[in-house]
Amino acid sequence: MTVQQQSIERSWQVIDALDFSRIKAKLLHGKSAHWSPESLVDAEAGYRSFLKLAAKYPDAPVVPSEQVDAFWHAHIVDTRRYASDCERIFGHVLHHDPYVGIDGPQDEARLRALAEASARLSVREFGSRPTTAAYCAVTSERKPTLVAECLAN
Repeated sequence: MTVQQQSIERSWQVIDALDFSRIKAKLLHGKSAHWSPESLVDAEAGYRSFLKLAAKYPDAPVVPSEQVDAFWHAHIVDTRRYASDCERIFGHVLHHDPYVGIDGPQDEARLRALAEASARLSVREFGSRPTTAAYCAVTSERKPTLVAECLAN
């Protein structure tokens, strides 16, 4: 196993060990809660997969589903915990780009292309495709890798 593979494996183990019980309790709490225990199970699993893709493909944009994006927001709001979790997984905070796809038809098309590339990575890694893409993404501050390069690895 290469050093890179070991690093990815360690990151995925950290992701699997994250405790989201407080986040889920918060999402289920109150009159405005639109979550069910079942939908939270799906969102949590999708979020873990999303984090794993971001860890394995750091130069590829990763687009979450709307459900996963809502769970991600709940994690981000717990700022100390989110920063600490990201540091342990990625070595830095994973930034949320909330504007992908909102700047007209060309940007919408770009979001759809990024979402399709993310979906292909998800199928490759986990055998499942995310549902409707959110209008956001993880985007690298470095030059993004071509999706074909990610799929070739």
